[in-house]
Amino acid sequence: MQLMSSNDITFGFILGMMGDVAVTLIPMAVPLSIFFSTIFCLNKLSGDSEYIALRSFGLQKKHILIPFIVIGSIMSLNLFFLNQDLVPNAHRNLRKKIKMISSASLIEGIKTGQFFTKINNITLFPEKVDDITKELSNVYLHIYDPQLKKEKVIKASSGQIIHEKNEKTGIESFNLVLEDGNIIDSSEDNEKVDKILFKKYSLPISEKKFSTSLSTKEIMMNHKELSDFLDLGLEGLKKKGYRKKDFFNATYEYWNRFNNPLLVLLLTFLGFTLGIKANRSRGKNSSARGILFLIGYYIVFFSMVSLARDGKIPMLMAIILPALGLFLVSVRQYRNLDWQS
Repeated sequence: MQLMSSNDITFGFILGMMGDVAVTLIPMAVPLSIFFSTIFCLNKLSGDSEYIALRSFGLQKKHILIPFIVIGSIMSLNLFFLNQDLVPNAHRNLRKKIKMISSASLIEGIKTGQFFTKINNITLFPEKVDDITKELSNVYLHIYDPQLKKEKVIKASSGQIIHEKNEKTGIESFNLVLEDGNIIDSSEDNEKVDKILFKKYSLPISEKKFSTSLSTKEIMMNHKELSDFLDLGLEGLKKKGYRKKDFFNATYEYWNRFNNPLLVLLLTFLGFTLGIKANRSRGKNSSARGILFLIGYYIVFFSMVSLARDGKIPMLMAIILPALGLFLVSVRQYRNLDWQS
């Protein structure tokens, strides 16, 4: 709420960001929603004896299952295409907007007569800040470089933060422009101290999260970008400055975009078997059983992914085996359906 209270952030901007958040949740929400809605639907059909009535007309289990599989297939197909372009684009837009909010908050956090410490290893103290122009008066700035173990103290009579924002890339840049001051540069043991007078001095400042260093951001890649990225191979990516972890994350994201649509079909099938109950007094814990099956599936799934991360099994196998296990459980539940009671 503190970030969103900035004057630079409009209500429409916040609504747009909430819309992007909703889109990014689609891959997780669709399989779960269709699973529990299928259970609920079959619970109602069974509880009101409508399922038994359908069977008494000569319909077999597979005939009643077909409409659910058709709907599940449509949802699965839609989710597959959403995963390829729309969802990555929403992730990209969301990250840009979060950067914009954070950068606006960064500027708003500089107050008259207060120490500003939101940037790592930098302490800023302005005696006075103009709320409109963001001009600073009598500025004190302390900078510590943990790698070189050096300190720098800057005093200036005036200064201003220049904020530039690239709307296309979402990259934020800040420059603290100081005038009429001096710089005292010293090592940690104070063996060497340098003092420099300046008329105008520009200092780039940024938070770590605004870093433009190389990163895959695989969740923001569309299908073509992700495929091109993986086509380079691990060795090719290392030459471009990427790490093994980046390659693994991209591989996981690629196959997971196929796994989510498959999961929709599997959970539709499993929800059908869990939702049917033999009579009015049984099957009331269908949702609880469904949650237990989901927990079991994700335990196996992430265990397999962990093995793939360690290079013990291929990523494709880590994706397929849990899905295969879920399918076999569904088949067993389907065969054990008791419809006669």
